[in-house]
Amino acid sequence: MEDGLIIYSESIHSQVWSASGITKKPLENKVLRILCLYDGGLSAPEILAELRPRVSQPTLWRTLDKLRARAVITCEGNARARRYHARVRMEASVLRSRLMHECVAKRLLREPGLVLQALERLEKLRAANPHGRRYHDRWQELLQGPLVEVVRVMTEASEMADVLRKESPLSAFISPLERQRIFDSTRAGVDYAPA
Repeated sequence: MEDGLIIYSESIHSQVWSASGITKKPLENKVLRILCLYDGGLSAPEILAELRPRVSQPTLWRTLDKLRARAVITCEGNARARRYHARVRMEASVLRSRLMHECVAKRLLREPGLVLQALERLEKLRAANPHGRRYHDRWQELLQGPLVEVVRVMTEASEMADVLRKESPLSAFISPLERQRIFDSTRAGVDYAPA
């Protein structure tokens, strides 16, 4: 895909991503992910510079308006001095953890047998960190319950899910290549696209 390509509509944006073999990610998610990486917020031109493939300014404005209407982002300043901020500040490590668990969740849906391996790993975590008992108990409860609940907690954007992911027995099930892609994308402020 050419770096200089500019996309003028969200529907075309989705089609280009699909045609390029990259998993389709909504433009709103990409913009939000970029904003989460910058504590000081970004101006519209700065967001445009981070987006790949590039989008037109009107497409970005429509996307920013949608995010503001959903109260996911806020803005400060007027005209050229306007900066956009993610309402929920997210550290890069939290974002990485959620992206890694999203990747593992997809694998878990394809390979439900990983639950047994996760339970074995959970026992090792209990032995290594007895202070995490509260979280280990919750993971045990989740892993012995319906798979859909495990996946929901793994991928949920909440403070409790963020804390649980820190003591997750499932984080070991991500490939080194996927882990590196996630780290590279969150470091550079570019969108992560699973292989």
